[in-house]
Amino acid sequence: MVNVFALVVGGAFLLFGGIVLSRAGDLDDREETISELASADDESVVPGDEATISGPVRVLEPASPTRTGPDLNESDSAALWAWRVRQRNDNWWRTAESELATGEFAVDHSWDRVRVDTTTLATDADDDPFDSPNLFLGDPETETYLGDLGPVNRFLERTGLAGEDGVVSDLEFNVSVGGKTTMPDKYQATVVRDGDELVVRGELTETADGYVLRGTDETPLAIATGSLEEQREQVRSSVRLRRVAGGVCVGLGLLVAVLAVL
Repeated sequence: MVNVFALVVGGAFLLFGGIVLSRAGDLDDREETISELASADDESVVPGDEATISGPVRVLEPASPTRTGPDLNESDSAALWAWRVRQRNDNWWRTAESELATGEFAVDHSWDRVRVDTTTLATDADDDPFDSPNLFLGDPETETYLGDLGPVNRFLERTGLAGEDGVVSDLEFNVSVGGKTTMPDKYQATVVRDGDELVVRGELTETADGYVLRGTDETPLAIATGSLEEQREQVRSSVRLRRVAGGVCVGLGLLVAVLAVL
């Protein structure tokens, strides 16, 4: 006799495993893009086709973020300013606010100065720039709590145990009062300033004012900063973890389904 409940449970395992494996496939694409960006060289670029440029940033008009955080100065000459506010909700961190502020800037690639048109890169107000498929920023370079930590959380934070990727990241000492946690929000940001190294991929065109790199439907604009090798290793680790987890869930789902019909 078929056990309907067991079939439902098996189906749930199969569905969840499929979702996890699908996410691993998306991360595979991200790893491939990182590898392509990391292979950018100093060869001269040719207009009219896809191009990847790399070099120091030259800020023409600085970015103007709506929120800068307590430890950052908006007067900094920033080409890009990516920030988010992370909020503790039960035992998880979530993005409460975020923004990608872009200025006008160029990249000195080899002997050419190429202006970058970021019009197509603008993200919606609810989008987290650190999770954007076309931005490769790595981990936020700065992080500041928007409030005071309690003694227990301060100890865990100083020892590196209670960060979002820490060993006991889910064990912060939380006390809820009226539905609100005592763990303060935190402001995270990465700022690309004048002179910082940047890698950009897009479609290169030549105008009366020089070369311009912009995104198109066929070649979306992709921007990377920081250590691409570290980012690639992080993505590889996530892919391996998701493949194992997804494979286990699919295997359990098949096993439960088979037992349900025996």
